Amino acid sequence: MKSACLVSLGCAKNLVDSEVMVRQLVDRGYRMSGENSESGLIVVNTCGFLESAVQEAIEAVLSAALHKVSGKCRTLVVAGCMVQRYGKKLLQELPEVDIFLGTSHYHRIAEAIDSHLAGNPRKLWIERPRRIAGTEIGRVRSTASHTAYVKIAEGCGNACSFCIIPNLRGPLRSRDRLDIVSEVRQLAAEGVREVNLIAQDTTAYGLDRGGDGGLPGLLEDLERVDGISWIRILYSYPDRIDERLLRTISQSEKIVPYLDIPIQHAVPSILKAMGRPAEDPQRIIDGIRSVIPDIALRTSIMVGFPGETRRDFNALMAFMERARFDHAGVFAYSPEAGTRAARLPGRPRDKTAESRRSALLDLQRQISRSKLDRHVGEVLPVLVEGPHPETDLLLSGRLATQAPEVDGSVIITGGEATQGELAEVRITASHDYDLEGFLETRQ
Repeated sequence: MKSACLVSLGCAKNLVDSEVMVRQLVDRGYRMSGENSESGLIVVNTCGFLESAVQEAIEAVLSAALHKVSGKCRTLVVAGCMVQRYGKKLLQELPEVDIFLGTSHYHRIAEAIDSHLAGNPRKLWIERPRRIAGTEIGRVRSTASHTAYVKIAEGCGNACSFCIIPNLRGPLRSRDRLDIVSEVRQLAAEGVREVNLIAQDTTAYGLDRGGDGGLPGLLEDLERVDGISWIRILYSYPDRIDERLLRTISQSEKIVPYLDIPIQHAVPSILKAMGRPAEDPQRIIDGIRSVIPDIALRTSIMVGFPGETRRDFNALMAFMERARFDHAGVFAYSPEAGTRAARLPGRPRDKTAESRRSALLDLQRQISRSKLDRHVGEVLPVLVEGPHPETDLLLSGRLATQAPEVDGSVIITGGEATQGELAEVRITASHDYDLEGFLETRQ
C-alpha cells in the first residue's frame, strides 16, 4: 500500500484542514505513517501568520525534502497559509516541492496529486479562498477519541492592522448550521464527549448568512445533541460577546463556562492603532462576570506594538492585575509585510518588547497560581485524557475550564480510569498552571 506522512503546523484550525487532507489521501488508498523516512508522499501543512511561523515551515519543508534524496519520498506537497501568503515566489525558493496548495485548495489535494502523477506540470494551486469544507468532504480526526475540534466558520471580516489572516483565509464564510449539527451528532456517535468550536472569530458566526440565529442559535441546537458533555467556544471577538450569548452559556448544561477573548491590549490609543474595539476591556470583563461569575477567561496580549510607551505598558500591567484572567498568551509584536501596522512609527526595540513580555508572563503565572490554589480540597469533574505524557504511572486530565493544548491540566496521582471518562477528582495540590488530585468516583 502507498504510504504518506502529513506534518501539520500552526493552530487548531490548520489541524482541521490537515484532517480533511488525510481523508482525501486515505480514500485514494494511502496508508498514513508518522515517519517521513517511510513515506512515498510527504505533505507539510504550513502556518504563515508570523515570520517566525514561516521560518518553522521552511525548515520542515527542507527537512522533508531530504527524504527525496536519501529516503522513499517521491512526491512532496506543501499546503496552507505560507503558500497562500507567498504564492509564486515559492516556486523558485523551494524547487524541491512538487505541489503547492493554498488555503483555497487543500480540499483538492487528491486531485492535485493525481494530476502531478499523470505528468501535468502544474505545481501551484492557489486562488482567493471562497468556500469552507463541511461534512460532504469528511476528515480523519487526529485528536484523541473523546475530543474534537469543529470549524464553524472560515476567513475573517475584521480589520486588525497587525494581521494578514483575511489575506490568507479570505472573507468570513460560515458553515450551514444544520451541517455543523450533523457533524457533531456523528462525532457523538463515534464517542466524542467534548467539542471545541473554532473559527478565526467564532462570535462572527452567521453574520454572513443572515437570519441564522448566529452563535447563540447554533449553541442552542448543539445543546440538544445526545452524548456530548462539553461544548467549548474558542477565539471570541470582544465586542461581539453580548448578553444573549452569555445567557445561553449560563443556562446551558453542556456549554462550559469558558471564553477565549483576544483582548490584545488595554490602552485606547494602542487598541485604535491595532484596529481593535476601543471599548474599555475592563468593562467587557466585568460585564461577562456579572452574568457568569465563575467563568474561566483566556486572553491573548501583544506587547511592543508601535507607539507603546513605558506608561502604556504599566497601564497594561495594571489592567492584567485587575482582570485576573485564568489563562493568557503573551506575544511580542512582529511587523508583518503587507499589514498597516508594519508602517507605523515608534516600535519599541525587540529587547524592550521581550522584557515586557517576560514581565507580563511572570505576573500571569502568579495570578494563575493564586486562582488554582482555591481548588485545593475541592472535588471537581475532570475529563481523563489518558496516561500522563511524562510517565505511565500517572494519568492526566482537564477541567471544563482548561482547553486542550493551550491551558494547564490535572495530574491524577491515584485511581484508575480510561481515556475519555468524566471522573470526580479530589484536588490535593496546585502549581503555576496545573492541579494535582486523586480519583474518587466515576460518572
